[in-house]
Amino acid sequence: MKAPYLSLILAYAVTSGSALAQDAGEGRIEQISRHIGEMSMQMDIPGRATEARSAPRETLRFEPLQMLDDLFRDDIVLLMRHGPTDWSKRDAVGVAATDCVNQRIMTEEGRERMRDMGILLAGNGLMPSQIVVSEWCRNQQTLASLLEGMALIEPDAVETMPIQTDPGVNLLLSLQGAPDATRLETIVSSWDGHAGRGGPLLIISHYTNIEEMTQFRVFEGETLVLDPDRNNLVLGYVRLRSAAPDVGHFADSLASPLLREDDGLDMVERYYAALNSDDPDRLRTMLAEDWVGYGLGGQGGQIDADGLQALLEDYRAGMTDLHFEAESVYVADDVVTVIGHATGRHTGEMLGIAATGRDVRFQAIAVHRIENDRIAESWITSDRVELLKQIGR
Repeated sequence: MKAPYLSLILAYAVTSGSALAQDAGEGRIEQISRHIGEMSMQMDIPGRATEARSAPRETLRFEPLQMLDDLFRDDIVLLMRHGPTDWSKRDAVGVAATDCVNQRIMTEEGRERMRDMGILLAGNGLMPSQIVVSEWCRNQQTLASLLEGMALIEPDAVETMPIQTDPGVNLLLSLQGAPDATRLETIVSSWDGHAGRGGPLLIISHYTNIEEMTQFRVFEGETLVLDPDRNNLVLGYVRLRSAAPDVGHFADSLASPLLREDDGLDMVERYYAALNSDDPDRLRTMLAEDWVGYGLGGQGGQIDADGLQALLEDYRAGMTDLHFEAESVYVADDVVTVIGHATGRHTGEMLGIAATGRDVRFQAIAVHRIENDRIAESWITSDRVELLKQIGR
């Protein structure tokens, strides 16, 4: 047991004070903050282990959390913007909706993300009963990737899925486009569920159409949840964890320091939720490949991702119900500072001290440098003296 290393720990998760977590189909829904929930997949798909990656690397965020019950109604509408595209290429002037050579199309990364989204939607019980899609190539590509993912979970449902390509949801004011959002509003308003299938209606349209109808600005791949029974009220959103502003419609936001702060807070939520989940793979996705932690003991005071995982395993061996919680979070440029505490019960050997069965609580501070949406370096310290006092030394 690496007792000397156990004096320092990688602090605390942002939590809501609620323990909402439930299985849904093949996936799992859990609360990650007071207002946000997350959907994930926790099992491989039978028969797919030797084929292309089956389990998604993404999770689905939904907000507000209070929308959860409405989210699984058959009479709601999921109004989605097409998936991530290549903004280095713009649509040619007057390009036709089906001219894929001369318009902006999805990236390979975008297709992979939409495949993940299809897996997560179907795996968590959000399989649509009908789909309406724009003629534009990026929307048709989004549909194909979603169906590919959904088919891994519900192949029969995908095979019989009613799909309608409707010019009425094409990009507004373009060649062969919709002149206004009237057709889109009509499709949403008239939806009352499918007579022979369960699940919501999914519409795959465009930023301009969605903003015109709802006054909401949406990321690529983001989905608004609408209630036709309440005058097409927007109940909330569902989007991939990786969803982000694009240069085409969010140039103002991308230049804002508030966005950097939001990114920092989002990283804190995701990272410390991964710590509390005791999921090594989930934790790895938060760290850069060459992540280094300082102040964690050994190797001149440095530790890599493997060493961090070993440290956490040692800590959990000595302390059950280990939980990290943030008290304050501060963001400055690419640095996030977290002040918080850890709690647990001393049920195994820790710092050379046999189990006492005592509940413990001690403070800690972590400073993380963020690079490319991952933690590149961390500096951590904790109150070892307070911990020793509580376990009897």
